[in-house]
Amino acid sequence: MSDKVPSAASDTAKSLSARLGSIEEQLIASDRKIPTQLVANALIKAGYVSLDAQAKALGVSRSTAWTIVKAKQKLGCLNNKTVRNILANPGTPASVRAIIRTMLDRKN
Repeated sequence: MSDKVPSAASDTAKSLSARLGSIEEQLIASDRKIPTQLVANALIKAGYVSLDAQAKALGVSRSTAWTIVKAKQKLGCLNNKTVRNILANPGTPASVRAIIRTMLDRKN
């Protein structure tokens, strides 16, 4: 058996990785922040009210989801790794993706 990933899947993974890398570069270069409260509000409006559902929707751990929803983070903003995880998750609600995109596209 071969351990190689089929070409199409490999290309898709490379493309996703490149896009996420680009997003992280935008976050670092522009010093843009994604407010946790906006993400939490979007999750609740989308109908994700339980902690398990919120964590699954964002593609993060329960403790990270708790921190986001309860806005317990000191700075009130998501870190780059969390943003990458949220955007990499195919189940992330469109409203959350829109907030992240909007914040990345905003001018200072």
